[in-house]
Amino acid sequence: MEKFRVRPAYKSEELLIEFWGDHRGSDFPNIQEILASELNAKPARMPGVDTSSVAMATDEHISFWNYENGEYELDDDIWAYFIHAPENNLQIISDIERALLASGRFTKEPADFSEYT
Repeated sequence: MEKFRVRPAYKSEELLIEFWGDHRGSDFPNIQEILASELNAKPARMPGVDTSSVAMATDEHISFWNYENGEYELDDDIWAYFIHAPENNLQIISDIERALLASGRFTKEPADFSEYT
C-alpha cells in the first residue's frame, strides 16, 4: 500500500497532499484514474499555462482537474508528486483524501505541521 500525507505548503496555511514512494514506478496507483472515478473529476485546461513547455524544461508534469467542488492540480516532478488546490482548499483536499483512502490503495501518514512554517 502506498502512503500520502496532508500537510501545509511551505510557509503557507494552504494544505496539499504529498505522496511517498516511487510515484513513477509501474506499480504505483494511477491517481488520475482514482480521482476521476471517485470524484467524477475531468481534466481541464488552464489558459496561459503551456504544460508541454513546463514538462520539457523541468521534467515536471502538471495537469489540472475539475469536479463538483472545484479545481485541483496534480504536480508530478522527478522527485515528488503533489496535489494542490488553490481555491476551496480545505474542501477539495478533504474530498481527495477520502477518495484516496476509499480506493484501498493508500494509507495516510501523519504530518508535523511545524516543519513547514
